[in-house]
Amino acid sequence: MSAPMLFPRFSEAEYERRHQAIRDAMGREGLDALIVFGGPGVPEVPYLINYLPHSPCWLLFPREGEAACFLHFYNHIPCAQEQAIIKEIRWYGPAPTKAVADHVKECGLGRSRIGLVSLNTISHNHYTDFTRRLPEVTFAEFGPQLNRIRWVKSDEELVYVRRSGYLTDLVCEALESHLRPGMTEHDILSLMYGAYAKHGGDGQVQFIASTSMAEPDRHVPWQRVTSRAIDVGSVVITELTVSYWSYWTQIHRAFAIGREPAPVYRELFDAALECYEKIRRICKPGTTSEEIVAASSVIEDRGFTTYDSVFHGERGKSPELGTPSAVHPLEPWSLVENMVHVIQPNPVTRDYRAGLQLGAAVVVKPNGGEPLHNYPFKFPVCGV
Repeated sequence: MSAPMLFPRFSEAEYERRHQAIRDAMGREGLDALIVFGGPGVPEVPYLINYLPHSPCWLLFPREGEAACFLHFYNHIPCAQEQAIIKEIRWYGPAPTKAVADHVKECGLGRSRIGLVSLNTISHNHYTDFTRRLPEVTFAEFGPQLNRIRWVKSDEELVYVRRSGYLTDLVCEALESHLRPGMTEHDILSLMYGAYAKHGGDGQVQFIASTSMAEPDRHVPWQRVTSRAIDVGSVVITELTVSYWSYWTQIHRAFAIGREPAPVYRELFDAALECYEKIRRICKPGTTSEEIVAASSVIEDRGFTTYDSVFHGERGKSPELGTPSAVHPLEPWSLVENMVHVIQPNPVTRDYRAGLQLGAAVVVKPNGGEPLHNYPFKFPVCGV
């Protein structure tokens, strides 16, 4: 009898698809191997070998032959071995660059051309030490090439993405059911955690702000909670990302406490929903940044402005687009089918006192963005 699978894992065919696509791209670039830096929340290592690191790690991924992963902590090896689809899980000891460079030489790659994933994440000290230890290796950036492959989701991957959407739905349902006057923002954060932790989720973004709807003093979710307590007439605005095995979605909702939303908050909500739908409908293959920003102009048309991006991809970027009055520059982009993006209208009053976020992740499809959440677009009144 085979042992039960303790961690999520894709099919062998799925990993073969990914590896072949990446190795084909490596061949076009003339690369013999990749050195990939990984760490908490960094998706490239999980994508390649199904290991979710809790500390810094390094992966050598050759175009031919077996990959090897090097971990920061020796005692993480048993858990990593259970997760990963590769056999070579090693400790890198006091110096990762020495361990990886020595293995590069052992594999006969000491005079090869190696891609780095990515020069945007590998420290300058690590890079210079690699060049010192491997003087005959030619290094090249490969992060963007790998990301272009990784960002287009397969059918198997979309199952995990939808699982993330389900977990964020659970958080919103818990907030709607249990928010009540007297709770602090610390209580709210604990409520969020309890909604997803037992279902295998990993909290990534749990931003909260609470304020009086009559005398608002916070217009965007804050990245750190405070001891502020909510009361009848408060509003709680949120930005939530719960990932499932490195696959993520993001949802944004507002919750009124004890009474119906004040008129200005209802206007903000209506503007955000109209903006979301205008963008969602055009989230089709080939849609450009210019078209997305133009669709977002309903925020300004209704007399509001914004304080955050209105549309983004992974890690809040790729691309990071704002409405016409936003500080964000116009980043050139064109949508591709099965990419996942977040639509997050965040209208705020022009005096920056009141604001909310209302949005969701969608997958790009020929008929427009397909929402990845089931929690409805509503402004619930909680604690009554």
